Amino acid sequence: MAEYRACIAGVAPEAGFGGIWESEMFLFYAAIYPLRPKQVLESGRARGKSTLILARCFPEARVISVELNSQAPNAAAAEAKLASYSNVELLYGDSREVMARRLQNGDAVLIDGPKGFRALKLALQLLSSGKPCAVFIHDCPPGSPVRDFLVRHWPGVFFGDDPLFRRFQVLDEGRDPLEPSRKRGYGIFAILPPRPRPCFWWLRLRLFFAELATMGESRKTISQGPDA
Repeated sequence: MAEYRACIAGVAPEAGFGGIWESEMFLFYAAIYPLRPKQVLESGRARGKSTLILARCFPEARVISVELNSQAPNAAAAEAKLASYSNVELLYGDSREVMARRLQNGDAVLIDGPKGFRALKLALQLLSSGKPCAVFIHDCPPGSPVRDFLVRHWPGVFFGDDPLFRRFQVLDEGRDPLEPSRKRGYGIFAILPPRPRPCFWWLRLRLFFAELATMGESRKTISQGPDA
């Protein structure tokens, strides 16, 4: 943790902007650094704080960060923040296309956008190539449809709210001046093993039916009205 603290020492807090917390990024660092990836792929960077942490924690690796829209409100802030880092490449476009082209053997993958089942479909697409050493999906809190799916169908998945890592939330103290009033909790990482026991076509099939079920519940709620 001392090495990680040194890496993030110059990273300014992003008060009130959400994103991935420092303790969550420590989980990525602790799991991935021993693997010494030559490249880290990130999908979704918002204001670029997580991208900056990746650049500082993996200085010998190429960090490729993909954001969908170059006109997004946070795009300019991220570009300014990362302009001096020669190991970072900022790209725009659909992650399903861009990341598939740039993925190499042994790459570590962090998905913070898209969200939900779309994030899981992106993870399946990349993992089915056999190239990633691990895939992290952000925003998998308890009770969410994507978390329920992973618990039910993906043996070996590890979640960032495991008691083993709760003590590292000390890394977040003082990082957000708005912390006393903030309502947002932790997004929670899901760490997917690179070779799941169920075959990929089976996982895709189960995911298809899970999406249908979720869409059906949403339509039912809408049709019943706000007082249902």
